[in-house]
Amino acid sequence: MAPIFQHRIGPVWRIAALYVFMPDGAPPRGRMMRTKVFAAFVVSAIACFAAGAPAQTACPYGAIPGSALCLPDEVDAAPEAQRQPRWKLTWGALAEDPATGYVGTTTGQPSKRAARRAALAQCKAMGGQQCRPVLEYEHQCAVAAEPIDTSSGSSAVYRAGATIEAATLAALPLCSEHNGGRDCQINYSNCTAPVLVR
Repeated sequence: MAPIFQHRIGPVWRIAALYVFMPDGAPPRGRMMRTKVFAAFVVSAIACFAAGAPAQTACPYGAIPGSALCLPDEVDAAPEAQRQPRWKLTWGALAEDPATGYVGTTTGQPSKRAARRAALAQCKAMGGQQCRPVLEYEHQCAVAAEPIDTSSGSSAVYRAGATIEAATLAALPLCSEHNGGRDCQINYSNCTAPVLVR
């Protein structure tokens, strides 16, 4: 029986066609040979397709694995996940020298300790000899309140709050109370904002 395939085909397909379509009356040895050749053909075809196509299985419906429409497998092409940017809270601080009234301030520091050190350093750089921390705050706003009339001596009050307004509302009455009922004003206000870490 002649091979059924009449159009041009590759050598592997031709061999398969010759043996698959052998007459049923072929001797047993011929049948065994036909089975072996067909099995070899199947294995070869699978190996060719597997070797030729990159490891791609994420294909849309109807697309052939290996086509441009397919995405790479997660195992082969999954790059290391990039770290997403995040917001980091920062610290602020104030340090005062009671003898001179110098006040060192800082915001945007990575830690409470760093904020305290920076405020103390600024206070000393201004000429303070007995600088001490008076306020540390994280992701908040801070104010310093003093009496408007400082002729008879005064005591500053430092407060932090979610906003400058909230800190002011807490500081002004306390300042007045600590200074004999005198009217007070805000001499310093600032907030420490988060920073974007990439």
